Amino acid sequence: MANENFSTNLRSICNEQISVAHVCRKMEINRQQFNKYLSGQIYPSKHNLNKICQYFQFSAEELNLESGQFAQITPKNLQSEPHSERSELENIIDSIPSENKSLSRYEGYYFNHFLSSGFPGYLIRSLIHIYQYKNKFYSTSIEHLWDKENGDTQRNRFKYKGAVFYLADRIFITELETLTNNVIHHTILCPSYRNIIDSLSGISMGVGSRNSHMPAATRVEYVYLGKQINIRETLGNCGLFKLNTKLVDSNIIARINNEISDSEFMLRAYDT
Repeated sequence: MANENFSTNLRSICNEQISVAHVCRKMEINRQQFNKYLSGQIYPSKHNLNKICQYFQFSAEELNLESGQFAQITPKNLQSEPHSERSELENIIDSIPSENKSLSRYEGYYFNHFLSSGFPGYLIRSLIHIYQYKNKFYSTSIEHLWDKENGDTQRNRFKYKGAVFYLADRIFITELETLTNNVIHHTILCPSYRNIIDSLSGISMGVGSRNSHMPAATRVEYVYLGKQINIRETLGNCGLFKLNTKLVDSNIIARINNEISDSEFMLRAYDT
């Protein structure tokens, strides 16, 4: 029997993906073979184990940890090192000036709230992690599109990785959706002038996740959670919520509405 810890941990991280079929296509591993890894029937060959480790960005030793220990290091996957091979885009990122000293106080995990363009009448709460690596700041976001209140079992998942900059007293985040590689989001946040950060307000621009992929902009509200959190438990509180939900603070819902007053002619963020 293959290592039970490995199969348990593999199922755990696969649950955060769009689908097992999608994972298999990305890794180029036979689906039936992969199902045997998930069930613990067999243990992967060295070749396939390397593919799994590279895709999920965990070492073989970590994937074989007792499930409780593995759950404790899961946040590491949310702050993994960017791809080691340098690209022209990475060179461009390095050339952008950023006041990292100012940005360091914003490191940590946040709930991100915004109105859904694909599901009218709903808001989305996602999880974003802002972290520092080798004097640069990056972000990882996980978005679950499922109706938590109504027990929706169809869970579409999206994962974004991006770069974070602090310029002219504003926070800029540019993210690529890494599971499909066909969506880029841009977010601009107003900084917090309080001693303790509790929330950040801004504007996010991107395309809808369904059908037409039309460009759109929306107000966003980040709620600070801390530098250390329980990832699994926190993701359980993410998803789609109706606008009259009692599970999201009404003040947050009010701050992400996209109404424009008669005196304005464009969508603006609310002051933090």
